[in-house]
Amino acid sequence: MGGGAPRRRPHNHANQPPASPLAALQSLLPLLLLFIIPLLSSLFSGGATTYPSVRFDNPLPPQTQHHTSYRLKVDYYVNPKDITDYSARDWKSLDSHVEERYKERLVAQCNYEIEHRQRAMNEARGFWSRDEVKWQAARQMPTPACTKLESWGYRIQY
Repeated sequence: MGGGAPRRRPHNHANQPPASPLAALQSLLPLLLLFIIPLLSSLFSGGATTYPSVRFDNPLPPQTQHHTSYRLKVDYYVNPKDITDYSARDWKSLDSHVEERYKERLVAQCNYEIEHRQRAMNEARGFWSRDEVKWQAARQMPTPACTKLESWGYRIQY
């Protein structure tokens, strides 16, 4: 009742001309572009600048040479072997990198200080009343990292 299966037309592949090298290249072009363009862009992008490792706290070998950044006056220590041929431009770039890393470190410390203060204030708050002595102690907790950031002109949300 359903009838026979539909019949397909026979293909005559013998009449087709052989593929030219240009046609083969055109068929491979999308694949070539997929691999070649990222390779070329990585070659011409020029890689990221690498900086020597630094210490902020105290000099420990190999970071023993003291330096102060130009703009924010951040004290740091570097390995003297890493900076033997540094020009003024290299120092300026290193200073800005160091200041950015130091600022990120201060932001993390400031966030910790604010959370610590908030926890202490929550502990001072009781169910019926709050402990005024603990509350005042928590409110007056020092936040040196936040204070330093504020001195540089950053706004801190308490």
